[in-house]
Amino acid sequence: MFNQPLSGKGIESELTRFVIACLSLTQVIYMTEVGALILKARLGLNILELFAVFLLRTLITLPIIVLMAHWVVF
Repeated sequence: MFNQPLSGKGIESELTRFVIACLSLTQVIYMTEVGALILKARLGLNILELFAVFLLRTLITLPIIVLMAHWVVF
């Protein structure tokens, strides 16, 4: 999660840096807040299922971030 913004230091495209930064932010928020709550709520999810939800959330948010980057920001 933290390697993406750090490795994007040499990327010249502002659009790409924006998408990477937004996606990294949503992933950090999910894993620190929502992921911990799901595990503590005893919903019957294990770590692998939580990881699957994490991947699905990433696949859902990526097109939204790209759309917003193209449409609104840049």
